[in-house]
Amino acid sequence: MPLRALCFDLDDTLWPCKPVISHAEQVLYDWLSKYYPRLTQEFSLEALGTMRQRATEMHPHLRHDLTTLRKWSLAQAATQVGLSDSLVEPAFEVFMTARHQVNLYDDVLPVLEKLHQHYILCVLTNGNADVRRIGLGHLFDVILFAREVGAAKPHSAIFEAACQYAKAEPAQMVHVGDDAICDIAGAAAVGMRTVWINRDQKTWSGTPTPDATITSLTELELSLELFNQAEF
Repeated sequence: MPLRALCFDLDDTLWPCKPVISHAEQVLYDWLSKYYPRLTQEFSLEALGTMRQRATEMHPHLRHDLTTLRKWSLAQAATQVGLSDSLVEPAFEVFMTARHQVNLYDDVLPVLEKLHQHYILCVLTNGNADVRRIGLGHLFDVILFAREVGAAKPHSAIFEAACQYAKAEPAQMVHVGDDAICDIAGAAAVGMRTVWINRDQKTWSGTPTPDATITSLTELELSLELFNQAEF
């Protein structure tokens, strides 16, 4: 069967993640310092991060829902200093606005625009970045969040959901991502072809081995051509 759809991870696949999250958390902390100084007098930026980690440990059933976990930790911090949890929603929106101030890798936009002419393009993310808020929504036909599916990569449910929305068999799908477990192992387990994007030229240490390895999205089209040729 010829390839029909391509699935993409977001963070560290279409843009570098760490600087985005660090910036967003600092913006949020500065906002809290201005409007809720009692909270930041009690909690440092690092302490709020520890509280978020604690939320994940206390609620492992919510690992697929980073939005709920982040809001829960904000509510807990507010309660501990005698503030109302009514600050949570506006605070989270401050974070989300900054979280969508991403710097796309240079190869992203031209490659996606070209591929969208030939394939169904899907987003599969465990995070809460929304390509529509970034200005890429018109290039994707399917946008799936782990929190909406109820399971995070590498769980098969999110990959199976992508197949259903794309109306394609796993063998007609290719998943592109940077994470050996969440992206490559998860997609391979349901029968998708896998492409590891290794922008930092790391040594592969996972299993199974990806069907193709690229260092830039500009190399993706050649990998897709080889996949299609292998079908004949």
